[in-house]
Amino acid sequence: MPSDDAAGAAQQGAEGAAYRGHDLSIVIPAFNEAEGITTTLNNLRAHLPQAEVIVVDDGSSDATATVVEAMEGVRLIRHGFNRGYGAAIKTGMLAARRTHIAWFDADNEHRVEDLIQMKLLLDREGVAAVLGHRRQAGVTAVRVVGKAVIRAVARSLGLKVGRDLNCGLRVFRRLAILPYVSVLPDSYSASTTSTMILAERQYPVRFYDIDTNPRIGHSKVRIRHGFGTIAIILRTITLFAPLRIFFGVGLPVVLAGGVYSLLIAMLQREGLPAAGVLSMLAGLLLCCFGLLADQISQLRLLQLSQLRAEASSGPVSEDAV
Repeated sequence: MPSDDAAGAAQQGAEGAAYRGHDLSIVIPAFNEAEGITTTLNNLRAHLPQAEVIVVDDGSSDATATVVEAMEGVRLIRHGFNRGYGAAIKTGMLAARRTHIAWFDADNEHRVEDLIQMKLLLDREGVAAVLGHRRQAGVTAVRVVGKAVIRAVARSLGLKVGRDLNCGLRVFRRLAILPYVSVLPDSYSASTTSTMILAERQYPVRFYDIDTNPRIGHSKVRIRHGFGTIAIILRTITLFAPLRIFFGVGLPVVLAGGVYSLLIAMLQREGLPAAGVLSMLAGLLLCCFGLLADQISQLRLLQLSQLRAEASSGPVSEDAV
């Protein structure tokens, strides 16, 4: 008798073979990816012939656009100049017409089999998104350390995120991501930001372990993008939960100033020290800034809720891109 694990694997394999992508839009940002995009698109069309495949050429200077134009069953959208990974993702999502949207890289790093299993997992468990988790930590020691720092910053701010915040393979329900298109940055931080948005809005999310193929072409990610990602994390937290930052810093400062002032007053009996008073005032000001930022945040989130209602009315036409 086959084991339960073997039976489950067989069932998933049968479901994956039957799924053809009828309700899926696949967005592929491409910048100078002429070397690998043919293999990527051939694999997608072979396994998901009914999926809507959208390639956004982000101002490439090579033959990327020419290669894509020659492919049947693929929509090509071109940026007049290089605007960034996130900008290409946003353009593709706004042009998507299906109820589910997937992000997929153009360099053949991701496997179509993983994408299919992630989509089936999303359907089975009814979650808002399934995010890829690369088993390999990184290509170089610098990137491994950089990713660890980014994870540490996110978790220090209370974000319950996975170990791979910026994997480019992910599948969303349309209504879970489109309302936040305006919040996503134009840079490589779009992946990290989308993970944080899902965590902050408490959407049900699942993570799926993936293996990667050897990259065709060269990575466009640089060390400076890591510093930009940390700034994006702080900005996103300030938008969705500013009290977490301002109160998280302000209250300890008030407490430290109060304890210091009390000890000095009791020991020296000369009143409250200036340093302690300044510390308490600084902490109170931070808390007040947090309250003000929270009111602004609520207004912004109300606008995003209205966008979510608009997104539920139907796909955005390509004319709006």
